[in-house]
Amino acid sequence: MTLYFQERGKLPIGNRLNKILGTVFLLASGAYYTAERIGTKIAAAIPAAGAAARGSYDATLSNPTFFENFFVWFFMLVGFVLLTFGFPKDKDG
Repeated sequence: MTLYFQERGKLPIGNRLNKILGTVFLLASGAYYTAERIGTKIAAAIPAAGAAARGSYDATLSNPTFFENFFVWFFMLVGFVLLTFGFPKDKDG
């Protein structure tokens, strides 16, 4: 006896779970990118604070670009794909 999803050629994961996982992956991507930018600002501020008493210091930030970190765009891609599969088209229309 075969299962329903094997007969119909569907995956055993539901639409609701796809939507939830897609949202989690997109939020994780945004949170990771935000945390990376905050860490960059803190890392640039520490030497600038120490050098402020001694004279001038070039505290130019080098913020990471969006596609510089593998996990940011990978999580976004996986989240977008899961959300896309979470909203299937109607079979009648």
